[in-house]
Amino acid sequence: MIAATLGSGTISFSYAVMMNGYILGPLLILIGAFISYYTGMLIVRCSEKTGRTRYEDIALAIYGSKVSRVTSFLNLICLIGFTFSYIVYVKKAIPTIIEMYVDKTTSTAPNWIFNNDSGNLFWGLLFSFLILFPMSIPRSVNKLRFTSLFGVLCSMYLCLAVTIVFFTNRDIVPDFKKNLNEIDAFKLSY
Repeated sequence: MIAATLGSGTISFSYAVMMNGYILGPLLILIGAFISYYTGMLIVRCSEKTGRTRYEDIALAIYGSKVSRVTSFLNLICLIGFTFSYIVYVKKAIPTIIEMYVDKTTSTAPNWIFNNDSGNLFWGLLFSFLILFPMSIPRSVNKLRFTSLFGVLCSMYLCLAVTIVFFTNRDIVPDFKKNLNEIDAFKLSY
C-alpha cells in the first residue's frame, strides 16, 4: 500500500506547497500524514481484532457480506485507477524526457520513441508488459518487497533530482532566490 501511493504522493507535495504556500502547504501535508497514520492504525486494529488481513475480509467480519462486496468493488476501482494513471504518466513522460535530450529533426532514432501516438502506444505497452504485468504475477505480497524498496528509492531519487535541478539549472529556474522570495506563506486555494 505504501509503495502504491508513495510515488504519486511525492509528486503532489510540491503542488500542495505551490497551491497553499510554504507554511500552510507543509502543515496540510502533516495533517494528511497524521490522518493517514491514524486510519492505518485503525485498519491494523481491526485486522488484529478480527484475525483477517484483507480489506474485504475485515468488512465481512465487521459489517457483513453487502459491505464486503462494496469494499471489494471500491478496492478494485482504486487499484485500476492507480494502474491507469501510472500507465498514462509513463507513456507521456518517457517520450517527453527523450525529446528534451534528442533532437527529432536531426536524430536517426526511430519515430516511435518520441512523443506521438506510436511513441505513446510503445511506451505504454512496454511499461504495462515489462513492469506492471510481472509485478502482478507473485501471489504473495512478501515477494514484492524488493520491488517496493525499488519504488521507495526511485521516489527518493525523484525528490533529490527535483531539488538539485531547482538550485542548479538556470535554464529551468533562472533565479531560485527570486522564486523563494516570491512564494506565499499562506495561500488558500480551492
